[in-house]
Amino acid sequence: MKKILLGFVSVLLIFAATTTRAQDKEVLLKAHIRNFEMAGIEVKIKILEDAAASGAEEFGPLYLQALDYVLSNTALIPEDGRLRQMVVLAADQIKESAYATARYSLWNVFEADQDIMLRVSVLNSLGIVGKGDPAISQELNRWLDAQNNFFNSGKNPDFQVLAACIAALAEIGDPSSFPAIFTAANIGYPGEIATLSKNALMEIKGDLDQNLKSIIKDQPIADKKTALVMALEHEGLEDDRKAEVAEFAMDMALHMGLADAGQRAIAREIRFEAAEALMERKWSRATPLAIEHFDATLLEYEKGVSTKNSFIGAIATLGSMGSHEAAVRLTQYLVLLNSYSESGMRVDDRIILALVNNLGGLGDKVAFDDLMYVGYLNYTSQIKKAARKGLENLKW
Repeated sequence: MKKILLGFVSVLLIFAATTTRAQDKEVLLKAHIRNFEMAGIEVKIKILEDAAASGAEEFGPLYLQALDYVLSNTALIPEDGRLRQMVVLAADQIKESAYATARYSLWNVFEADQDIMLRVSVLNSLGIVGKGDPAISQELNRWLDAQNNFFNSGKNPDFQVLAACIAALAEIGDPSSFPAIFTAANIGYPGEIATLSKNALMEIKGDLDQNLKSIIKDQPIADKKTALVMALEHEGLEDDRKAEVAEFAMDMALHMGLADAGQRAIAREIRFEAAEALMERKWSRATPLAIEHFDATLLEYEKGVSTKNSFIGAIATLGSMGSHEAAVRLTQYLVLLNSYSESGMRVDDRIILALVNNLGGLGDKVAFDDLMYVGYLNYTSQIKKAARKGLENLKW
C-alpha cells in the first residue's frame, strides 16, 4: 500500500513540476512580448537576441510580433537597417522552431523589401514553415515564374535569392512547383542554378513520369521536348514508364494542330524521339500512334519536309510493334511500292529493303502474297534475298 501511495505521489510531483515549467515558459513569453511592445528598436533587437540565445521553442509568437512590427513600418526599411536585422533574426528563429503561424507574415516581408540577406533568410524559413500550405507554394511558384520570364527577357535576377527560392520549393516539395522549377532547370541559368533546379525536381512529391507528363501536356512545345528527353535519359525511371511517357508525347505531337512552322518542326522532333523510344522497347500498345506517325512521316518525306532516314525510322517503329495492325499497314505500303516498280517507276532501294526486312521481322502471314511478288519485280538481288528470308519467317 505504501508503495502505491509513493508511486501516486511521485506522479503528482512530476505533473506539478511539468505544469510549473509550462507556466513559467508562458509567463516568460508574455514578458518578452510585453517588453518588445514597449521598447525602442535597439532594445527590441536585444529582446529578440535574448530569446534566440535561450534556445526555447516557445518564442514563436514573439518572432511573429517582430515581423508584424516591421510590416507596420515598411516605409522605413530602406532607411533603417535595424529593421532588416530584426527580420533576419526573427526569420532564422521561426525556421528553428518551425513556427508555421508566421508563414504569411514572412511572405509579406519578402514582398515588402528587396534586400538580399533579408529575402534569403525569409525563404530559408518558408521552406520549413510553408510545407502543406498551397497558398505559400503558389506565391513562391509565381515569384519563380516571374524570375524565369525576367531572365528570358535578357536580364539577370538576383541569383542568390533565386537559389534560395528553388531550395525552399524543393524543401516544401509541392507538385504544383514542378513546372516552374522545370523551366528554371532548362532556361539557361548559370551552372549552379541549373544543377540546383534539376536536383530540386527530384524532391517534388509525386511520380517523376507523371510530373513530366504534366509538362508535356500543359507547357510550351520546347518544354514538351525537353521533358520527353529528360524522362528517356533518367536512370531511375523504369523502361515501362519511359515508354508510357514516349507514347504520351507521341500522342500530343501528332494531334496539336500547330500552324507555326517552327513549332511544327519541334513537334516532328518530338515524334522522332518518341518513335525511337517506342521502337527500342517494342511498345506494341502504341501501334495506332505508330501507324499515324508512319503516315505523317511518309507525307512529310514526299513533300521534302522529313528526311529519308526519318521515314525509314518510322518503318522500323512499326516493325517493332509486333502487331497484326502494324503488319497490315506496312503490307499496304509494300503493295504500293510493288505497283510503282511494276509500272517502271523508281523505288528507293533503302526504303524497300527496310520495308521488306521489317515485314519479315513481324512474321505476319498477311504479307505473304506481296513479299512473294517482290521476287518477280525489278528489284536488286539484295532486296529479293531479303524478301525470301521474310517469307521463311512468316508464321502460319
